[in-house]
Amino acid sequence: MRNILWPLFIFFLLLLEACTPIAEPKKYLIGFSQCSDDAWRDVMNSEMYRELALHPELDFEMRISGTNSEKQIGQIKELKALGIDLLIVSPNESKPLTPIIEEVYRAGIPVILIDRKTDSELYTAYIGANNYEVGETAARYIASQFSHPGKAIEIQMMMTISPAVERHRGFRDGLAPFKHVEVVDKIEIPLDVKDLELALPPILRKHPDANIIFGHTDLLAETAYKIAQKHDRAKGMFFVGIDGIPGTGQGIQAVEDGILNASMLYPTGGGEAIQLALAILNHLPFERRNILQTIVINSSNARILHNQMKKVNSLQHSIDEQLSSLQTLKIIYRNQRVYIFILLSSLLLALTLGAFLWKSLQAKQAANRSLEQKNEEILEHERQLVEMSDEVRRATQAKVDFFTNISHEFRTPLTLVLGFAEDLLPSPKLSRDMQQSIGHIRQNAFRLLRLVNQLMDFRKTESGQMRLRASENDLVGFVKNIMESYGKTAQQRNIDFQLLTQAEQVFVWFDTNMMDKVLFNLLSNAFKFTPDHGKIHLSISIDNFENRAKFYVEDSGIGMTETEMAHVFEAFYQGEVRHLTGTGLGLSLSKTLVELHSGELSVQSTKGTGSRFTVALPLGKAHLNEGQIVLENRSVVPSGEFLFLPDMKEEIVPMSETAPATSQQILIIEDNEDLQFFLRKKLVGTYQVTSAINGNEGLQKAFDTTPDLIICDLMLPGMDGFTITRSLKSDIRTSHIPIIILSSRSSIEQQIEGATIGADAYLTKPFNVQYLLANIKSLLLNREVLKESFGKKLVAFKAEEVATDVPETTNQLDRDFVKKFITYIEEHHTRQDFQVADLCQEFSLSRSQLYRKVSALLGESISDYIQNLRLKKAEELLLEGRLSVAEIAYQVGYSSPDYFSTVFRSRYGVSPSGFRRKEGS
Repeated sequence: MRNILWPLFIFFLLLLEACTPIAEPKKYLIGFSQCSDDAWRDVMNSEMYRELALHPELDFEMRISGTNSEKQIGQIKELKALGIDLLIVSPNESKPLTPIIEEVYRAGIPVILIDRKTDSELYTAYIGANNYEVGETAARYIASQFSHPGKAIEIQMMMTISPAVERHRGFRDGLAPFKHVEVVDKIEIPLDVKDLELALPPILRKHPDANIIFGHTDLLAETAYKIAQKHDRAKGMFFVGIDGIPGTGQGIQAVEDGILNASMLYPTGGGEAIQLALAILNHLPFERRNILQTIVINSSNARILHNQMKKVNSLQHSIDEQLSSLQTLKIIYRNQRVYIFILLSSLLLALTLGAFLWKSLQAKQAANRSLEQKNEEILEHERQLVEMSDEVRRATQAKVDFFTNISHEFRTPLTLVLGFAEDLLPSPKLSRDMQQSIGHIRQNAFRLLRLVNQLMDFRKTESGQMRLRASENDLVGFVKNIMESYGKTAQQRNIDFQLLTQAEQVFVWFDTNMMDKVLFNLLSNAFKFTPDHGKIHLSISIDNFENRAKFYVEDSGIGMTETEMAHVFEAFYQGEVRHLTGTGLGLSLSKTLVELHSGELSVQSTKGTGSRFTVALPLGKAHLNEGQIVLENRSVVPSGEFLFLPDMKEEIVPMSETAPATSQQILIIEDNEDLQFFLRKKLVGTYQVTSAINGNEGLQKAFDTTPDLIICDLMLPGMDGFTITRSLKSDIRTSHIPIIILSSRSSIEQQIEGATIGADAYLTKPFNVQYLLANIKSLLLNREVLKESFGKKLVAFKAEEVATDVPETTNQLDRDFVKKFITYIEEHHTRQDFQVADLCQEFSLSRSQLYRKVSALLGESISDYIQNLRLKKAEELLLEGRLSVAEIAYQVGYSSPDYFSTVFRSRYGVSPSGFRRKEGS
């Protein structure tokens, strides 16, 4: 029995030991807000962590604000929210940090200020060196080293922090008893020590006899040494800093190396702060004000201190290693306890697995039932989705059928329009100008009818109603016949247009009507995207390996990107060059028609170089079924449907050379050449008209020419009409120009957007041309009336009255311009050397831009305005009678009294003296 009880007793003790938690001391959380991360504060942080390693009961959260007071305030709030038991803070600046530190203190959290103070006494304890004493010690040491006169330059830290203020005050008070040493200048370096490189050299040149540099930190003093050395002033100068930081490249090293003559030790108090925090948290007695002592570090003791600090660091490293080993042993101990606990718990777990297994089986069965139910719900949702998809497909089909039927109905009225246009064109009674207008009607009717037929063909291919009717034809002759239709267009545009083939005949089975449409689409695209003087080459060859006939359409046009090539055969896809795109159906339809022949349509293209389309058709008729073959040989002449003729440019009749009725200039920004031609034709007899084909060109022309009014299409390549309007209305050069937007978008939201960005009128297409002309006339008339009323008032304006007297119809940018213009001339018109170039420089505008702007707003030139203002001022001074005519001439800005008298007489019809006698009598 004993043999059984002893193992059970031991098992119970082991389980009790493993489950008994290790007693841990009470934990405290200390928050530390550090104001920056310089070397001195790195030493402070190291001392804190060194002391914390001896106190595992302390948790430590540190935040560094990087000399940003607002950031430090936020970090203190964050530490407070963590539930800290005590806050140690080194304030970046006294005044901004005072409220948040008071808030923490009032919340019952002890606060220790380290190194820097606040403007309040609401804190628990302060620890740090006496900055006043440090500054005073530095002053006395410097005075003791000089038996001859000393001239000192003080380099200060940011004077909004308490250490800087106290060091400055201590230094000045310490020098007061010593009359042979004086401070000749001071420099404040708020944040970046690099600012000293700009500030110190002028001071050194200003005080060539300065022989002492006192820096509020060792870094400032060392930097001053390097700058002085660069300017050959370091030799013979005495450099003193504050901090005495140990380590390579720090203050003590600088003293040891002879860079600094001395450094005032400024103890960090990092370790002492942790000890003070422990005393406060454990409710032990402590001193509220803890002042750390300073010493002078010079060449006599720098090496000793440096070696001592190295020894301390070495000992600290050894302590850290021992603490690390101790921590490792603790981890091993805890792991062993965990292993024992796991082994013992495994025994208990084995006893409970059986019970859980049965429950798990029941849960699995319940989950399977739930999954079956969800699967049924998913299947039901899937059925609903299929039904909805069918409904969407039927709705889409109905919309396509509707548009197809509508398109079919368009053919009759379009045929009538074309018929009447064809009848009218040859009439000798019509003027050349009228014939050209009818030609534009015919051309655009052709274009609309072609789009209708393309849509109908696309509908047939989508529904599978397009039937192939192939016959054996000569591909070379077929291509030549179609090319003849494009010969005139190529000749007009100087395009190298030719067929390259070695074979005189190549017989291929194809549907001439379909292939006519394919070749038309390829040639239309080639002519559309190839610039004048370019090339379009067609070639035909036989690939015996693939048993195919191939013909190529290659151009030197704008080419396509990889993305455009990937989508070019998709229905309704349009490329990036929006002003040259069509419906996006042509190439998609062409590819479908070629594939009906069991052929292939492909493309190769390089952006900026050109494109090459390849049509490959199989030889023979083995790929055709009986229903697709027409036994009789069909003509090689293409279908001849007028809708597949190329877009022919009508011969342009030169517009009337009659000079416009006014000098007012209108800029038309429109990418459709026909509409642009129509607008120019309607306006050119009345106004001076310029035009632009895209948004970027239009914006640049507006800046270059400063027209009186702009007509702008909304949808433009490069930059849309809204963007152009927004740019013009926000630019001082063009903000006064009225803008009319033309758009096919007629929604009220778009019209509101146009008015919001500053458009003066928004006309929807199709628009009534008389309504457009009336809008142009009204806007220009309003501008003239505004200019006239503007000009009459402005000469009498005083600078302070400008803002209220400028008419409200002028936009804010123009009101600001006029106010600044009048104010500037009011202030400078009395200068005899005052020139328009001064105004150009003030407003950052060229002479022509400034003249056009002032003339558009004031109705007179700049010179006239200045002349009128000077004469108005002269009139007032003459009536006052205090000054002579010569004095008045000089006072209002004339360089010669004789010239002033001449100008005055030409304006008033009497000399200045006669005007004074006449008005004074």
